Amino acid sequence: MRLLRSPDFRLLALSNGLSSLGDELALVALTIKVFELSDGSGIAVAAVLLAGIVPLVVFAPFAGLIVDRTETTGTLALASVAQALIAVGLAFAEPVWLVVALSFLLGSAASIASPAVFAIVPTAVDNDDLTEANANMETVRYIGMVAGPLIAGGLAGALGADRGTKAALLLDAITFLVITSAAASLKVRRLPEPVPEEGRTKREARRGFAFIRRDRVLLIGVVAVAATVLFATMDNVAEVFFANDPKLLNAGNWGYGALAAVWLLGMVVGAGVIARRLHQEQLAPAVLLSSITGGAAVAIAALFPHIVLALAMFAVGGVANGVASVSMRSLIHHRVPDRLRGRVFAAYFGVAFAGQLAATALGGVLISILPSSRDVLLVGGAGGALVGLVGMAWFAALPSEARAPKVVHVPDTARVERSMVMVRDITPTSDIAVEPVEVFPSAKPSG
Repeated sequence: MRLLRSPDFRLLALSNGLSSLGDELALVALTIKVFELSDGSGIAVAAVLLAGIVPLVVFAPFAGLIVDRTETTGTLALASVAQALIAVGLAFAEPVWLVVALSFLLGSAASIASPAVFAIVPTAVDNDDLTEANANMETVRYIGMVAGPLIAGGLAGALGADRGTKAALLLDAITFLVITSAAASLKVRRLPEPVPEEGRTKREARRGFAFIRRDRVLLIGVVAVAATVLFATMDNVAEVFFANDPKLLNAGNWGYGALAAVWLLGMVVGAGVIARRLHQEQLAPAVLLSSITGGAAVAIAALFPHIVLALAMFAVGGVANGVASVSMRSLIHHRVPDRLRGRVFAAYFGVAFAGQLAATALGGVLISILPSSRDVLLVGGAGGALVGLVGMAWFAALPSEARAPKVVHVPDTARVERSMVMVRDITPTSDIAVEPVEVFPSAKPSG
């Protein structure tokens, strides 16, 4: 909690928590709104959900370039203002096509704001505190993920679908205005990437992806996370069927809600208790072990369907999820130079969301063709564990110099106070005799 005594870090943590809360508020409110406007059309609901995610994938290279080419705190403030205005528009939008269009714009602004927040973090904390800082950032993000749906659902229930969703989206706009104020209040600054002497190149926007391909440790981590997200999202599609099936958990909707709740609680424990204690050299193995642990936990819950065991295994899966999230963000902070962090974070988010998009479609197909939801959970759980095992073998095969932690020096952002400096001249006087020495070439190279 020492980091929370830093005003700049408190503002960043507040921004991250409110951003997560706002995202969940908008997700639930827009789902209800479009469901009502379209008379229960599943296509319309899917369209608005996809409209919010697709920009995070498509615009990842350009969003990261914007973050690295501009003063990042100002960029975060401007992106948050745009999100606030779009949220107000969504509150009063009526035609489904307009809601979908505005959701796309909201996701486009989020594609800039998300990497901006994490690119700023190293300017507000010491290099040794980056993992703990990411643990705190993830913890407040999970709190926002839990609070958002509860608030949106409560407003819809208390005020009715129309007024409740409008109130939730206006509240979402307020959260973005608070983020704007927090960004404007930051004392630290992340300056734009300097212009190279040879000038800009056409591939600048894709340098985040290029850096990940070159750094084999990051490549293993990003590939493992994207593949794990794919399998985990398939599980998400099947969970409601798994909980309600009389031949499996037979726990109804309360069981489905309980599975989601214990997973989120596990994420808080994984991020806030376990991941903060990891050292730099343990981050990459932690990502891969988390894939193994989380996948195995889901597979066990599917193989032996009982509500008590399922709740315990989903809690374990949530812990693994929290550890993986913190470890991956910290790995990027430690191994990526400051001037590229915006593009690398955007690339990482883009790849992860691409896995989520693919899995949402694939999970629906598997539910329809496999005999039981348990089979989908088995595929997802075993697939996640296999991803982790392959990643561990790949990581172990790397040469030691590739696996070694890389130290990235964080620029000093402290203010420099004006002071008087005394300079003493230590140049030898001209009257000192200098004895000439003849130097012969060495027989061995000096290296």
